[in-house]
Amino acid sequence: MKRLFTLLLIALGVTPLLFSQVTMTKADHGFLSGLSHECVAVQYQSPGESGKNCVWDFSKATLLNDDKSIATLSDDAGRIKASRNDGCEFFFNITENANEYWGYKTGNASLQLTEPIVKTKYPQTYGTQFSGKYAGTYTVGDKNYTGRVEGTYSTYADAIGVIILPGDVSFSALRVKTTEGTASFERVKYLWYAQEVRLPLFVTMEDYSIAADGTRKLLIAQSYLNTQAKNPAVVRSSADTFLFQVFPNPFRDKIQLSYTLTEKALVTVTLYAPGGAQLTTLVSQVQSGTQTLSKDVSKYTQQPGVYLLKITVGDKIYTEKLVKAY
Repeated sequence: MKRLFTLLLIALGVTPLLFSQVTMTKADHGFLSGLSHECVAVQYQSPGESGKNCVWDFSKATLLNDDKSIATLSDDAGRIKASRNDGCEFFFNITENANEYWGYKTGNASLQLTEPIVKTKYPQTYGTQFSGKYAGTYTVGDKNYTGRVEGTYSTYADAIGVIILPGDVSFSALRVKTTEGTASFERVKYLWYAQEVRLPLFVTMEDYSIAADGTRKLLIAQSYLNTQAKNPAVVRSSADTFLFQVFPNPFRDKIQLSYTLTEKALVTVTLYAPGGAQLTTLVSQVQSGTQTLSKDVSKYTQQPGVYLLKITVGDKIYTEKLVKAY
């Protein structure tokens, strides 16, 4: 998997490992007319813990069937309509500061909200929290039945880390937990976002019934994979970059590092622990041309986690996060 890394402006030393921050903005994550979203149902995956430096290993999630849920976005009287291939239509209003959900229509049933659910506030990053109330009208059978719907919602961007998807596709990710419901029903969703992918990479959904005494009972738990989430492609952005390949990532015991030097330079490759401590120097010598380094690092990476590989080429520093999730 080839990636391009920009020059760091400061030396890393033994400072703690930080994940790439994901900031959700309208420009990068807002819904756009003409966009499509494909996802498939996979074996339910526990959302895991919240906080910093999380690793969510969903690489072994198996497909439940071959059916794809495809949503196509289009303009609808100034709003965005998401038309799904099962006949459901969902309506959103995208403002400069938020993504608002205004209801749905499927078959002979519809929900029209007069007070919307705010799905996202821009910019949204780790630690963002907000909540509110929603209200509207639920109609079934061409207005043969109409009822009032009222409830509350909350959103908390509660975790950052690395998510690993089937096919060993990995991203720095922001997890967003959303809760919506009434006095008798609650839906909890966990959505993982990457900076370079507009729509969620992965979604876990849990539905609960709530008894009069407050007891919650899990009704259904499901997970969905965005089939369009692929590893970022290599982009040559400037002359001040260094192209290299680390494989495999995630890894078990061995790693292979390949790179090409345009001129002779002192190359130092150092491995750091998840907490930032230096573990070992894998190479330190003057090199030129194409180089391949293969190392068994199991002695230093016995615990699952996210390690850091620091590559110094002359006076320039580049890094790669290495995920050990086994």
